[in-house]
Amino acid sequence: MIRCSLAHADSASIQRSAYIAICLALLTGCNHASWNYQWEDQQPLQTARRALAATASGDYLYALGGVDADGHYVNTVEVSHVLPDGRLEPWRFTTPLPSGRIYHAAVVAHNDLYVLGGGQGELGDNNTPVASVEKSHILPNGQLSEWQPASPLTTPRRGLQVVALHDALYAIGGYNGTFLKSVERAQVSTQGALSPWQLEPQHAVVDRYIHSATQLHDALYLLGGHVQGSQRMSYGDVEMTRIGERGQVLAWNVEKTSLRAPRFMASAFALSQHLYMLGGHSGGNRLTSVEFAPVEHGGHVGLWRLTTALPIGRSATAVAVHGDDVYVVGGVSDSGILNSVVRARADSRGHLGIPRTATTMKTPDSSSSKRND
Repeated sequence: MIRCSLAHADSASIQRSAYIAICLALLTGCNHASWNYQWEDQQPLQTARRALAATASGDYLYALGGVDADGHYVNTVEVSHVLPDGRLEPWRFTTPLPSGRIYHAAVVAHNDLYVLGGGQGELGDNNTPVASVEKSHILPNGQLSEWQPASPLTTPRRGLQVVALHDALYAIGGYNGTFLKSVERAQVSTQGALSPWQLEPQHAVVDRYIHSATQLHDALYLLGGHVQGSQRMSYGDVEMTRIGERGQVLAWNVEKTSLRAPRFMASAFALSQHLYMLGGHSGGNRLTSVEFAPVEHGGHVGLWRLTTALPIGRSATAVAVHGDDVYVVGGVSDSGILNSVVRARADSRGHLGIPRTATTMKTPDSSSSKRND
């Protein structure tokens, strides 16, 4: 019997895509021989950017804001059409944001695209958190209408996370001079009107910043993040809450299982009844590792395992989920700001890769994903 232990591989081995691909092929068995366990390069962004936001609506992906390779705020918005096989058409510019920002959030509700919070002003620790919210209507061709102001957040938030669920938006955590544990909610009408934001009584358990969040069914999850007032740089814990019948946030609880690698400036998403956490920073290194865990009864999180590593370590990236596919957009690597975009899909066991029948795959040692221009 051939055995392959990811748990006992050293960190350098984990970062080698070929090693991961071989192990996954053995772990998932011959029934998954039609899968290629690696990430697939997509059309690059026109503008390299980090600390951006990304989201999907219909058959379109959007990349918004961030900071470019010259250290300038970006107010441009790019859109790409998703082909039936999941590949992306070339990105093109659409209506820009009223102003550039970083560590903001983007979410779609009722065919409107919302951009929320973030930071403006001087880059670095003195960056100013903002409470502004803007909305743009998504046109049939994927282009955006002019941006219009919407109800502002009650609290300026840089590095917040936002999810849309049951005709409501939930803004979670962030930074406004202190690490925030609060959550606020606004209702979205079918006509796209956003109600005033209201703070939820239930706060998260842990102070965290540049954390990750995602949603599956009626559960919200907080993952990782930067630690305030501690020599330890990042968290590995996961918190979960449920949304009540009236849309209220119920009590948060720290889950029994923790991430394999504590990290901040990472990206979380949900696919195929699993939660995923990819990339980010450990406080010492940018990470290539991707881990996933099943969502079990009651929304609780099972054991975290490694899956297909990213081609390069990247942090301050953004992810967008479209159907069965996840897209990792932009960010920063050890070589600089990225315009690269990569895609993967979950197989029946939750491991990430691309079906061999979907497209012609590159070899595991391909370096084309290291594009930095």
